[in-house]
This record gives sequence, structure tokens and C-alpha cells, in this order.
Amino acid sequence: MAKISNNLIASLLIVAILVSGFGLVTIINMGVISLTGMATGTGTANVTITGVVAIEMVRNLADFDSGTLDGARRILTTQQDNYGTSTFDSGSEGNGSNYAGCDGTETNCAFPFVVRNTGNVNASINVSSASEATTWIGGTNAGAYVKGSNNETAACGLNFTQAGNLLEGLWGNLNVSERVICNQMDYRDTPNQDEIRLHFNISIPDDAVGTKGVVVTVGAIQAS
Repeated sequence: MAKISNNLIASLLIVAILVSGFGLVTIINMGVISLTGMATGTGTANVTITGVVAIEMVRNLADFDSGTLDGARRILTTQQDNYGTSTFDSGSEGNGSNYAGCDGTETNCAFPFVVRNTGNVNASINVSSASEATTWIGGTNAGAYVKGSNNETAACGLNFTQAGNLLEGLWGNLNVSERVICNQMDYRDTPNQDEIRLHFNISIPDDAVGTKGVVVTVGAIQAS
């Protein structure tokens, strides 16, 4: 084996230290130095975002005010279509009374609930009342009904489930049993499609008396 002086070995070590930051140093036969080039690599970073179900009651009061029955059954219904426009001003309207149906003015109308999906997943929306209509309204054959409609474009698409039908415009009983109103309520705010309306239809028989009211519960679970 050829002898290598201590000075040569020292110089090789110095070179190795200087180039080690730029690549791999290979010493062949203790006399040749070569560099293999830059080293690169890839990596993966993972993040998990938990789905959260949350709703906001933008509007949570439907007030039909007061009136007389005059010996006849009365049907009270919340304003249906906001005078031909697509939304209820995000639910900000006031309450009024019009027992023959809304006449197109905000002062003569009871307005629906407005529900906004503020979570980050699609939600199934259900509704129930604290008691049956025959209890809180009284009289003979009292009735209370609910249905859903989009307050923003396609917030529920055609996934409204009143009376078991995937359509808007069908009334279902409002009672102590939870009724699914929308089974796929969108959570996206852009485009604007995360609000629905809950409309109410109240049938008051001519033998009912007194002030009537009931607590309505709106629930949400993550859509399947």
C-alpha cells in the first residue's frame, strides 16, 4: 500500500469538511475526491379538521298577533314568498297580522323562521313542538303544520322531506315527534346557499279561546 503523509491526510479531511454541506464526499483510493451533487427529498404534512354541526336562528319568532274567529275556523299561515323575491332579507323582517293571508306588506304578515347552517358540514334539520296542537290550541280538531323552503338558492336543493316527499311546498304535522324538514342543508356561504325557511300553518277551530302559543325546537345533526 502506498504511504500517505500526515499532511496529505489532513488536507483531505479539510476538503471533506468544506464540501460536506454541498453533497456526499467519496474518497477513492485515498487519492481521488468526487462530489455526487445535491440531495433532495419530499415529505407529507397531514392535518385533520373535525366536522362541526351548528345552526343559527336568524329569525325565531312567528307572531300572528290578535284577531277574532267570528264563529268560523281560521287558517293562519306565515308569508310564503317574500313578495316574489328569493329571500326574507336574511330573516330581519318584523311581525304583523293578516288572517286571510299575507297581502304583500311587511306590516301585515307573520314571518317564518330563518335557519342558517353555521357549521362546516351539511346538516339534517328537524323540527318539533313542545305539545300537540290539540293541547296548545284547544278546541275541536285544531291543527299545526310546518314546511321548509330555501331562503338562499338551493340551500337544501330538493332534499325537503315534509310528509315523506323530497319537495318544497308540502305541509307536515308540527307535533312533539321530530319531523325532518331538510336532510341535506348546505353549509357553504359562498355561493350563498346556507339558509332555509320554516313556514307554519295554524288551523284554529271556532271553539278555541284565549292566547295561543307553543315552543318550537329546531334541531340539527350531521347529514348522512
